[in-house]
Amino acid sequence: MAKGSPRRWILALALVGLAERLALWLVYSPASFGDTPSYMRLAEALQQSGLGSYDGTRVPGYPAFLALLGREPGTVWLAQLALGWGASMLLFSLGWKTTGSLKLGASAAMLYNLTAGLVLFEANLLSETLTAFLILLSLALLMALDRRAAREGEGDRAGRHVEWGLAAGLGITAGLAGLTRPLFYILPPVLAAFVWLAGGLLRRVGRPIVVRAEASRRIARLAAFGLPSALLLGGWILWVYRSYEMLSPTTMGGYHLVQHTGEYFEYLPDEQATLRDTYLKYRDAQIAARGTQANAIWDAIPELSAVSGLSFFGLSAELQRLSLQLIRQHPLLYLENVVEGWIDFWKAPVYWDSAGLRFAGLRPLFSGWALFGRGLSLASNAAFLLASAGAVVSRNLRARLGLDWFSLALGGTIWTASVVQTLADHGDNPRFLVPLQAVVMLAVLRAIWSWRPGHLAASWT
Repeated sequence: MAKGSPRRWILALALVGLAERLALWLVYSPASFGDTPSYMRLAEALQQSGLGSYDGTRVPGYPAFLALLGREPGTVWLAQLALGWGASMLLFSLGWKTTGSLKLGASAAMLYNLTAGLVLFEANLLSETLTAFLILLSLALLMALDRRAAREGEGDRAGRHVEWGLAAGLGITAGLAGLTRPLFYILPPVLAAFVWLAGGLLRRVGRPIVVRAEASRRIARLAAFGLPSALLLGGWILWVYRSYEMLSPTTMGGYHLVQHTGEYFEYLPDEQATLRDTYLKYRDAQIAARGTQANAIWDAIPELSAVSGLSFFGLSAELQRLSLQLIRQHPLLYLENVVEGWIDFWKAPVYWDSAGLRFAGLRPLFSGWALFGRGLSLASNAAFLLASAGAVVSRNLRARLGLDWFSLALGGTIWTASVVQTLADHGDNPRFLVPLQAVVMLAVLRAIWSWRPGHLAASWT
């Protein structure tokens, strides 16, 4: 516990994180949002009959989490507070171990704890906190795999078993992230290249990675990673297909696409007049009331089912077919929405419920914290986008930013998610960044640390 000891930093950060969450527990309450009832309904279905009555409207990760905790809001909140605390400690480890700087690791952890949009989200009965923890745990396992693979002794069979175990663990956590939020079906494909490159992830981009391990060892490592993630994610898609004849992680794909195509639903031909005109009635009412058509589909579903004679699942499939038809016929209108949804992704709103405060006098304090936390998030997002653009166009800037292969793993995950989320949905796009907000902050902190005059990138070798 000497000054500068890692244990001293770990203890200090652990106590700060615990104290913050204890204070929050005493003055705040768990918060429900529009998606919470559907998660609770599916959790109840899992408790009662497993997948026997599961309707596939959501991937099963978060409902299973709720079911394991008995669907008790206080218990779920306590578990999510523990996950948030764990996420902050993972950030400390990621920042420290990939740069050698205890201060950077501490900064990453404290940025999480200072960001209201992350800490207050731990009280929300929604899937983002669990997803964020699984993503950070996946990145920590990738870091551990890189460290293991960078060591000498390729002939050491015990070392190989550890390496394969880390790769398999990474495959499981990445797969579980996808089963918690379907957007993160992207995580295993994005991380696969970096599993192959493990052993040189902290080498600067543009410098050769020394291939210490023979190809057979890399293939075995990649197989250990890919098999569990493929079984988890592919197995779930197979279950949805066999149960509902939809090749998708959920049965809601058609409804999500209408979030895009609903803005120009009037372009459907007269053969589809019944569905078209019924939806337009709800869309126009939503626009008149809120200025946007986003989420009008959820109010329209009962009448759309009634007038079409289609079940909930049949209606989703039909709306998907019609939406894809509209996208093919009007690609520029679709692209306009895609760009708008991508911009919205970075807006970093703070989801919290002022009514959940047990003392009304604390509202100004929490409102100020929310505003400050959003400012931190927006500044991080802007810095990430500027650094990304600069790294693409300038070799010198890439060098100054210390761009290494682990940076590409962070940035690749963020950028891929930012694009995929807006292709499939045009509703609450700013919420899709919440599980990755801490990863954005970590990427920015690593870039700032590398920017220091005379700094040389850290390396395990």
